[in-house]
Amino acid sequence: MSKSIKVIDLFAGPGGLAEGFSSIIKNNKRRFSIGLSIEKDESAHKTLLLRSFCRQFQKNNLPTEYYNAISTDNIEDREKNIEELFKSYPVEFQIASEEAIKFELGKDSEKFLDSKIKSIIGNDDKWVLIGGPPCQAYSMAGRSRVGGISSDDHRVYLYKEYLKVIAKHSPSIFVMENVKGLISAKVDGNSVFEMILEDLSAPHKIINGTKINNYKIYSLVEENVKQPKEYIINSEDYGVPQKRHRVILLGIREDIEAKPSILKRNVSKINIEDVIDDLPKIRSGLNRSFDRYEFNEKGKRVRKYKKVEDSKDNWQVLMNDNLNQLIKLNGFNEDEDDFEINESDYGTGSEYLKYKRKEKKKITHQFWYMDDKLNGVLNHQSRSHLTEDLKRYMFSTMFTDKYKKFPRMRDFKEYGDKLLPDHISAESGNFADRFRVQKKGVPATTITSHISKDGHYFIHYDKSQVRSLTVREAARIQTFPDNYLFRGSRTMQFHQVGNAVPPYLAYQIGKIVLKILDV
Repeated sequence: MSKSIKVIDLFAGPGGLAEGFSSIIKNNKRRFSIGLSIEKDESAHKTLLLRSFCRQFQKNNLPTEYYNAISTDNIEDREKNIEELFKSYPVEFQIASEEAIKFELGKDSEKFLDSKIKSIIGNDDKWVLIGGPPCQAYSMAGRSRVGGISSDDHRVYLYKEYLKVIAKHSPSIFVMENVKGLISAKVDGNSVFEMILEDLSAPHKIINGTKINNYKIYSLVEENVKQPKEYIINSEDYGVPQKRHRVILLGIREDIEAKPSILKRNVSKINIEDVIDDLPKIRSGLNRSFDRYEFNEKGKRVRKYKKVEDSKDNWQVLMNDNLNQLIKLNGFNEDEDDFEINESDYGTGSEYLKYKRKEKKKITHQFWYMDDKLNGVLNHQSRSHLTEDLKRYMFSTMFTDKYKKFPRMRDFKEYGDKLLPDHISAESGNFADRFRVQKKGVPATTITSHISKDGHYFIHYDKSQVRSLTVREAARIQTFPDNYLFRGSRTMQFHQVGNAVPPYLAYQIGKIVLKILDV
């Protein structure tokens, strides 16, 4: 059996790419060994560290102490449990600590990073570099907010930190991920994508005195690329229940005489309910309600809110009252006869929710997600929302049920002025899809880091739950296994999930890479 192929992961986030590569098993042995995971964010680094610890054990054979440590609904207690877990397995923890490094590329010591990489790869000529340089500068949303891309924005050039590692250390293969906005991005009238392709093809040119190794750049979805958009992978075509479209480049060192195969398209797409419908039903939380307007010292009108007690009875009364108002106001009565909203047995969920999944509810990719030793669900707690927004959530799910599309702002206004959000931008056209329901029967829309902000673009399709998606639901859509714990606050958990590469997609890419190197 060939030895494991070493992998260096830059801009790792919570580790989506590494999870996919390290999940390729032959004869009970991981074919890729993650030697280094670099991430600057503290919460994402903690997630990486724990997952690296898990990789020190055989896949699907985690120690009982791991499950004991994570099976609590209190984040502080869980963190203490994890520290005790690490102490119980000092050797495995030491290896994980040497792999998962909190480090900011472009800011922290290059000498340290170079030394670290050299110590891992040694004289090995066969290894892989993976990662996704931060993409906010290239994203369509980011560009629209600032009116384009500025050549002074340092984020535009963060890919060069990735490039330096290629130039200095000459991996056999690299895999680089970024947003599809990269294709159309321009700086000072020049195509950013063409610039990056040129640099990646001859990385030694940016650093004097390094090895002269050129690279051939391939698409993973088209054998003969004729235009830049053919480097974009539509994840829903490859077993990911999400319309996530990303640029992924595969670079092969020119001395390696191999041409990669391309990803194999699925015959049918996986829909959102295929991967989240078996999770326990929970309700939204209550926090506050609009009370009145006041004027501040500058004469500006300011909204004032009153606190709403979050309780089973309050939620049930409020939601059924909303339901009755919407039926009368908007003519949904023919679809809502005898429908009543009841409190979930699981309340608003929890960081760990003990739950025995009903076997009759088979989910797609069950082998990928399931861990029978878990006996529950991680990171499955709902947000608390403004009561007026919950009414909009309910309207959106009812509207989507009836018309098979989520409502736009004009639909809110048409069905009742009070449904329209009290924002200056509500009728501007800039946020026409502000309350977006994730429709059944199709893959989810793209899970992005914006999900960490308010959840309005990620409303659950089940009108009885009246809420946005949980971290675990977003993680399922991103194809993270159920025993993959996201650490940090819930906001940071959402941020990590939204920024990740879907591990199941990475798993398929890893198999293509393995075919090239496993000779």
